[in-house]
Amino acid sequence: MADEDYAACRFSATVHINEEVVLHLLRALSQYCESGRYKQIAWGGTKSKDWRAKAGVATFRFSAPSDRSRFLGEAGRLLPAGSWRLVVTSDSDPATRQR
Repeated sequence: MADEDYAACRFSATVHINEEVVLHLLRALSQYCESGRYKQIAWGGTKSKDWRAKAGVATFRFSAPSDRSRFLGEAGRLLPAGSWRLVVTSDSDPATRQR
């Protein structure tokens, strides 16, 4: 993947997640909602160890604001209330390589 592919995923949603299982559900949901070529970029940097190190916070990144909106909408529809909460969104928070 080229650096441009990471830079294109700049529409972020940072969420606080109460349980590790919900983290993994959101990782899968972010990949499902991402419309870009490399869908796994959406959940980069959200491994369990990253989530624990950030006190239950994870940031998901998308290549379009509509992908982010879809992710948040589907998470609200599918996951139990109180299992996660939106902390902040940004339109200028590009993904970075994880390896």
